[in-house]
Amino acid sequence: MRYCKQICHRCGAEADSLRASWFNIHMLCQNCRAEEAAHPLFDHARRMEFAKTQTGNYRFEGIGLPEDLQRKYYAR
Repeated sequence: MRYCKQICHRCGAEADSLRASWFNIHMLCQNCRAEEAAHPLFDHARRMEFAKTQTGNYRFEGIGLPEDLQRKYYAR
């Protein structure tokens, strides 16, 4: 099996592994994931994801990336 680095959807860094965002459908490196977890809306995003899956919506795209994170990553 061939090993391949993956690219973070937010910062563009190469990573050994990626995890899904709670805000949207991005796949994140550990640094971006930690920054997301420290955001004030993080718990709300997790609760909304849980509520949607309980109603059978397994394709919930999240509550959306907060504006302050959008400005940081997309102002480049």
